[in-house]
Amino acid sequence: MLRKVWFIFAVTCLLTIPIRIYQLLMFVDTGTGFFTDGNVTAAAITVLLVISCAAMLILCRKSGGFTAKFGDLHSVPAVVFALLAAASMVAQSVAKLFEITAPVSSEVASPDIEPQTVQHPFLSAALAIVCIAAAVLMAVTAAGLARRSNPYRNFPVLALIVPLWSCLDLAVLFVRYTEVVNTIESIYAMFMVIFLLLCLFAQAQFFAGADDAKSRQTMLASGFCFSALSLTVTVPNCVMYVLGKPQVCSLSLPDSLVYLFLALFLQALFFPLVFPRRAVHGDGADRA
Repeated sequence: MLRKVWFIFAVTCLLTIPIRIYQLLMFVDTGTGFFTDGNVTAAAITVLLVISCAAMLILCRKSGGFTAKFGDLHSVPAVVFALLAAASMVAQSVAKLFEITAPVSSEVASPDIEPQTVQHPFLSAALAIVCIAAAVLMAVTAAGLARRSNPYRNFPVLALIVPLWSCLDLAVLFVRYTEVVNTIESIYAMFMVIFLLLCLFAQAQFFAGADDAKSRQTMLASGFCFSALSLTVTVPNCVMYVLGKPQVCSLSLPDSLVYLFLALFLQALFFPLVFPRRAVHGDGADRA
């Protein structure tokens, strides 16, 4: 069953990523951020994402979960992507803190132009600090996966730090998007972070040993949905930054890298469940 979920996820990404790259290259008004093709490409991407997420949610619910333990999820890519996610989270947070604390220059090109400042500095600073703590825990998770030993066994409460960061991140996104009329990508980002929060909370239960079959299904379902949304948004964004077209991206490069590495980490973590080398599946249905 999980192989069917992974197949849907892979096909979705193979369809949505090229369409979105084409969309960003050809149909974005750099002045407003809106699409100039009558939202045809946006509708196509949205329909594909809605259908695939619905299918993955249903199939994961029917999969019966899995019985693997923390050590069974060991893989070198999972360790690498966890460390890359941690590094990108630290870099993003440090850059944001420097931006918040940097002195504002009183010299402006025109008296009608106000100096640029960070919106909601206290909320942004809190997010950056919690993000650094979450990055430390991601590095701890990477070390545990490398040793095949659960680092949260004796300190289960620490597993909640990463979902706490995601919860605060969702709050900041909500505040930001209620103030700015943006493209439909704002909706993608909002649902992306919602799925990430659900996945990380269920994952924290799994790491802490306080989960059940339902929470494991939630971890898989929300993780696959987050990954599909994340790769659809972040891979084209990174391509645009490489091509020197940052003005068409809805997320900054640091934000895109954080979500990209988290999506790759989750997929590397799920890979032993989808394609097990030994019996780590929950029931016979997972072989399908």
